[in-house]
Amino acid sequence: MKRQVWIFSFLMMTVFTLTAQTKTLSLDEAVQLGVQNSKQLKLSQSKIDQALSQFEQTKDAALPSAKVSVGYEHALMLTQSLKIPGDTAKSGTIKLPFDNPLYQATLSVNEPIFAGNQYKYAQKSADLLIKMSKLDAEKDKDEVVYTVINSYLNYYKIKQNQDIVSQDLQDIQNKLDEITKYENQGLATLNDVLRFQLQKSNTQLVAIELENNRKIANYNLNVLLGLPDSTVLQVQEVSYKLDMNNPLDQYLQQALRDRKEFGSIIYQSEIADINVKKIHDEKLPTVGVGGNLYYFNLTKSIIPSSGGFLAPFVIGINASWDISTLYKNKNKLNEANIQKRQVEITKDIQVDQVKTQVNQSYQEYGLALEKIKVLQDAVTQAAENEREMESKFHNNLATTTDRIDAQTLLYQSRINLELAKSDATIAYYALLKSIGHIQP
Repeated sequence: MKRQVWIFSFLMMTVFTLTAQTKTLSLDEAVQLGVQNSKQLKLSQSKIDQALSQFEQTKDAALPSAKVSVGYEHALMLTQSLKIPGDTAKSGTIKLPFDNPLYQATLSVNEPIFAGNQYKYAQKSADLLIKMSKLDAEKDKDEVVYTVINSYLNYYKIKQNQDIVSQDLQDIQNKLDEITKYENQGLATLNDVLRFQLQKSNTQLVAIELENNRKIANYNLNVLLGLPDSTVLQVQEVSYKLDMNNPLDQYLQQALRDRKEFGSIIYQSEIADINVKKIHDEKLPTVGVGGNLYYFNLTKSIIPSSGGFLAPFVIGINASWDISTLYKNKNKLNEANIQKRQVEITKDIQVDQVKTQVNQSYQEYGLALEKIKVLQDAVTQAAENEREMESKFHNNLATTTDRIDAQTLLYQSRINLELAKSDATIAYYALLKSIGHIQP
């Protein structure tokens, strides 16, 4: 039985090792993986490809059009004679065959010379749509990069907290061993031992909750990076971003210059201008050149003998003018101008939104840095307080409760400081994203 249990345990460990792989990633590597495997960016690329296809279609529209048609008709003449009225000398009767086949074919080629600049406007609009789709793809990439950075730093924050809790558990265990020895020697009470055991249990509960949070964050990060779900991630040391050297006005100027939304709005404005011009030019006539080749065969043979068919070739210039556009396009033009004004209003709204985002990110980053300064002092004070309480306890000048409270304050202040550093770094990248310069 023992041998079977050992074999089963070995197999389970082997399966776990094969299914759960450990992967160590730096922040830069995580961002590269996230960008490489992002489904959103693949969708963005497909939109660029679609815009390119539409642009090629506008180029195709300017090419000559060519059509070929072939037909066959069969007529049965119920009246087989036809008398031509007129002068008796010239009049006569034409005998018609009962069976009359007709083979016909047409080849038509037309090339527009001038179509109210519609093809030119279509190509310009399609080209602007390509540029807009590329800007949207860059914006989507910024979102992906920020999401990966944010997720990575949150995971890193959990790991740092686990390290602190693990260290605190070790300190508690050392003190528990010490107080248990004192209790055996009659120098401490059972209540003192129970208090340390309770502190250890509470800290273990925190460790269990942190491990659960780590597993959730690990799984979500695997999905984000396109890694197998069972991958156990190990993070590398993160360089905290704890300096703010530039004033708010400089960040605002960068955002108004470099945010992708403003480039997209510029293209939208250009498209609106093109639409107005396009409606204006719809009032103009269109001119084209074309040629038609006809083939008529009245014989029963598909390929008749010489003189048994007609094959005229016609070439010419055609012009048309839809004069109804002179009075029908007024409201269309009004709508195009309204759309142009809407783009201008949208730009003003976007400016206000970006300025608000930058200011909020800037203030939150500044607040996070101020918290770090206070918490650094708090850690120093808590460490000194814990050292004094330790000394007083050994000299019977402080109770076990005082000693535990001092250690809890030190433990909590360390956690708060690490959380603040991670939060400040996340706020820093949020500020970079708000000005259009997100990067790890």
